[in-house]
Amino acid sequence: MKAAALALALLTAPSLASAGSWKLEFDNRDLPSLSYRDQGKVTFMLGCGRALGLHARYPGEAGHAGKATITIGNGRKSMKLVGEFEEISADDDATNFVQWDLGYSRQDPDLFGKRWARAEARLLDLMERASPLTISSGTASYQLPRIDAAGWRAAIEKCGG
Repeated sequence: MKAAALALALLTAPSLASAGSWKLEFDNRDLPSLSYRDQGKVTFMLGCGRALGLHARYPGEAGHAGKATITIGNGRKSMKLVGEFEEISADDDATNFVQWDLGYSRQDPDLFGKRWARAEARLLDLMERASPLTISSGTASYQLPRIDAAGWRAAIEKCGG
């Protein structure tokens, strides 16, 4: 019964693909962030500075605090990301997922090394080729339209690692 209610909610929910937009923005230190916003709320963001941070609305219901997993897919390929649930403001009704540095710890000698760079390239390739980009966890998912923010990939690659 719970699965049927979830499926009905997903089918009747407003489509994210038609309501929001992608933006590439730079902070006062010229560090980039790529975000998808729907009705003023960030649904997905990838930004870099001292770390590469990926934030996404968690699809479905969140479990207990701690580890969280989402899968990002483009219809042909997917990538599983392990992160954690992020605290959100009291006026927000969604749960957020966050992953820092592609899951590498700050003490990991491979952080920003060759393996990390391959993982970053894999994520960016997947995002660049997605039409739509699917964010999922378990049986819940949502889709975002193709990224149309000019120069987003070069900006993220320039500051990554």
